[in-house]
Parts: sequence; structure tokens; C-alpha cells
Amino acid sequence: MKKIHNLKFLGLVVILTVALVFIGVDFIESQVKTQGKPPKPPGQDKPGKTQTEWIQFTGDLVGAQPVDGCCPNAGPYPEYTMTLTKDVGHIKAGTYDGDLFINGYGAGRPKDRQYIVQFGTGDCVVAMKIIGGVLDFDKTNRVLTVTFTEVLCEDWCTGQPLTELTFTLVRHPYTDLLP
Repeated sequence: MKKIHNLKFLGLVVILTVALVFIGVDFIESQVKTQGKPPKPPGQDKPGKTQTEWIQFTGDLVGAQPVDGCCPNAGPYPEYTMTLTKDVGHIKAGTYDGDLFINGYGAGRPKDRQYIVQFGTGDCVVAMKIIGGVLDFDKTNRVLTVTFTEVLCEDWCTGQPLTELTFTLVRHPYTDLLP
């Protein structure tokens, strides 16, 4: 009886060992494939229904355009044209075509939540990440206004601090009545 128990235990150990080897190999392969590449926005290729929104920035960041399918938690990162009115660390003031991600950030009650804005060109030349802001949501008109006042901007690729920015983000469903 003890011999059968030992064989069952040995079989279980062998099965778990083989499973761990497969998991380890898969993890190592995924690390090797992504080494040396700039971060790719997650979920960029996921199909789904899209909604057009008006996304507008004023202040140190400037932009205003309709955007399709912006920013569920896993992407996609839609194309956006952003103007920087001042140098942001090593990024010179100017207008850039890139990818945008904006969404709520953190947990907790809505009044305690923050917002995240990520904008980059995909080659890490322009790669900004800003977390913070004060949210104001007009439920009647479905207009979200987020005010960022002297909030630290980081390099999205390296995590290094760049500078503090002050700007306002307005986000709402797109209608033909907008300019």
C-alpha cells in the first residue's frame, strides 16, 4: 500500500515539474522577443465596436480632434496630433503625430481618482506619461474635464522625470455640432 502511495506522489511531482518547465520556457521566450524594443501599446490589434469622441487639450499640451475608439483599458492607442507649447525635457516644443492613451487611473472613489495621459511616437523620441489631474464629469452632457496643474511628466519609455506641465483635457462624445 505504501508503495502505491509513493508512486502516486512521484507521478504528481513529475507532472508538476514538467508543467513548470513549460511555463518557464514560455516566459523566457516572451522576454527574449521583447528585449530592446520600445513598449508596444497593449491590445492595439483588438477588434471591437468603436465610439468617436472629441478629445481636446489646452495649455502646455494643445490638440483638438475627433478620435475613434479611444482608450478602453487595454487599448487601442489611436493616432493623435499633439502640439507642445514648451520644451518637455529633451522633447522640443512643436507639433507631433503619435499615439494617444487617456483613461482613469487608480482605484477608489471617483473624487479621489486620477487620470493618465500617454502620448508617444512609437520610437521613444516623443514618449510622455502624465498621471494626476482633478476630474470634473458633467453627467448630463457626458463631458469629462480634467485639469492638470504643474503635474510631473515622465518619459514613457524610461520612466525618467521630464518637467511639470499645466493643461486641461476635455473629452466627450463627438457630434457634428462641434467645430
